[in-house]
Amino acid sequence: MDKSYEELMALKDELEEAYKQLEQSYNELEELNNRFVRVTDLITNISMDISMESFFGKLLSYFVELIPQISYGCVLEKEGDFFRFVATLGHSKKLLLDTAIITKEFNEIKEINNFYCNYIKNYNVLKEKIIKSNKSLIIPLKTFELHGYIILDLKDRDIKKTEKDLINVMGKIASTFLVSKILYNEQNKFLKNTAFAFLKAVDFYDPYTKGHSERVSYYATTLAKIIGREDIINDIFVASTLHDIGKLSIPQSILLKKERLNNEEFEKIKEHPVRGEELVKTFKGFEKIGKIIRHHHERCDGKGYPDGLSDKEIPLESRIITIVDAFDAMTTARPYRDALSVEEAINELINNKGKQFDPILTDEFIKFIKLNKFFKEE
Repeated sequence: MDKSYEELMALKDELEEAYKQLEQSYNELEELNNRFVRVTDLITNISMDISMESFFGKLLSYFVELIPQISYGCVLEKEGDFFRFVATLGHSKKLLLDTAIITKEFNEIKEINNFYCNYIKNYNVLKEKIIKSNKSLIIPLKTFELHGYIILDLKDRDIKKTEKDLINVMGKIASTFLVSKILYNEQNKFLKNTAFAFLKAVDFYDPYTKGHSERVSYYATTLAKIIGREDIINDIFVASTLHDIGKLSIPQSILLKKERLNNEEFEKIKEHPVRGEELVKTFKGFEKIGKIIRHHHERCDGKGYPDGLSDKEIPLESRIITIVDAFDAMTTARPYRDALSVEEAINELINNKGKQFDPILTDEFIKFIKLNKFFKEE
């Protein structure tokens, strides 16, 4: 009987130990799953329109959240012989105004003691903005060449193998984002330069509208920022700069006519949004720009052209350009009419809210005009 009891107790102890191990394994799996979910979230929310600071700021916060041994950190982007701070966590945000000179190149993930004071040549200039760390993990951001570093400042503990694997994966995600962002910025620079080249052609062809597209571009990008749509800034900049490019297909005898246009001539003018789309969409990367240009004379009530779209059927970028284009046209003198005052133009915008113009966007634009004192209210 005693032997059976001892065997039963021994079995009970084994089962309890097995249960503890199973529970530990379950907790580790759950922790790994949570980490996987966060990394997946990081990947799925990548957008080329997100700023470097926002993306890498989120990345640093994920590192600290997922790996307890990490306290804080920063991200450096290589610019020639210097490294520019593009994100910080824990360290002073003022570092984002600075550059670092790093005295050694790191080509693989490595733990470094006293990285900041030993490997940053201009550390004495930066030290008031950097939290001192005895140990840092250096993650190079590289493809065929070095593009920058993620610096993770560590507590005095060892990093587990699974955590090292996670760091490696997140480092590769960051490298891919950085390289893609660099290429994306280069493409946008090319698109903007192309847009300005076209703009000069329009100004030469129709000198009466010289300066109009630059002002429309300024108003449109500003309004996009006001409504919190940083993601459309690049597209709306190019589209607003080129919104009248279709006028290159309109005879100058109509464009430069000093009298009011007759019906036939006005119908010809109304072709310019379609002609603009046809012209720009032949360039790779300008397909969406073409659509925005095509619809910048649509109206919220559906009475615009060329397609009679209404309300939200009209692209947001086009609705923005419609408002600011009309405002600048009204406040600029033309051969056949004098310019309206800013007050008169605002009244026209108000009178046509919900008809020609998106009412919410119109209100935001009017607030901007008044706030920036484009005219003095009586």
